[in-house]
Amino acid sequence: MLQVLRSALSWLRIPFGAGGEACEDDGQDIDAVLQLEQLIGELHLAALQTAVVTSGINVLARGGHLENASDLRDLMPIAPAPAKTSLARRVREEIDIKFSSLAPTREFFSAAKIAQRDLGAFCNDADKFGAEEAAFLDVAHLDVEWHNLSAGALAAVIALEADVRRCLPERYTRNTPILKKLLVEVVRGGHPCVGDDGVMRLPDLPQRRAAMRPNVHLPCVIEHQSQTWRAVAKDISTGGAGLSGVPGLTPQSVILVDFENGHCVAGLVVWSKGHRAGVKFDTPLKTTHPLLEESKDAPVH
Repeated sequence: MLQVLRSALSWLRIPFGAGGEACEDDGQDIDAVLQLEQLIGELHLAALQTAVVTSGINVLARGGHLENASDLRDLMPIAPAPAKTSLARRVREEIDIKFSSLAPTREFFSAAKIAQRDLGAFCNDADKFGAEEAAFLDVAHLDVEWHNLSAGALAAVIALEADVRRCLPERYTRNTPILKKLLVEVVRGGHPCVGDDGVMRLPDLPQRRAAMRPNVHLPCVIEHQSQTWRAVAKDISTGGAGLSGVPGLTPQSVILVDFENGHCVAGLVVWSKGHRAGVKFDTPLKTTHPLLEESKDAPVH
């Protein structure tokens, strides 16, 4: 059982690739959309894990049985480093994300650190005294704490819902209603992630991991508002690309990217600053698309 849960979590773990131009220490040249994608990947994974843990606690709080209460330890969200749960002002300005939209995410991850500690103490008690006695000692406090954490996760997901829809591949948008439904149900006392057999199960999400964007150098010609320019794609993923050498492009305008290898992709300008811009493809590329195959051997930092 434990191995199955760990295997499921490994599918959801978010790997971080780098995008944009050569990276400086302050991350100035990392694609702004990629930074948002990494943050949303962390948030969606943690929100999903929070729903699973709260499902288990709801069962215990109502006198129910979990097959192995100690598995909660392996399912709880791990709060990432603060740098991964926020966006620099430069990034927020480039992709037009309000500071207030990120506040619930920071608050959620801050509360998760404390909830993680308290759940760890419960699991230690369950190992030592058994789940029934541990529940008697700890579950009343955990019940309140994890309900509040689930409400915080729900607020964080909703606050960034419009920005996810506007900036990221459609699969991230499909994550949102699934997470909202799970979190609302557990806040109301339900246990959607625990079966009648007392086994906790981690649901799947349409977007399970952030698409890695290797550094590349793909010459292209862009067509934007009836004008054409030569440019270079400096990073590319299934959902979009970071362009360099472009003029000031109009955010939320349509763009056509014609690559030298003959492939042409339409998209939307998500952000533009100086001679750099981020593009969200109208239709995500398949993982076997030649543009991605061409970049497989490129280094990822």
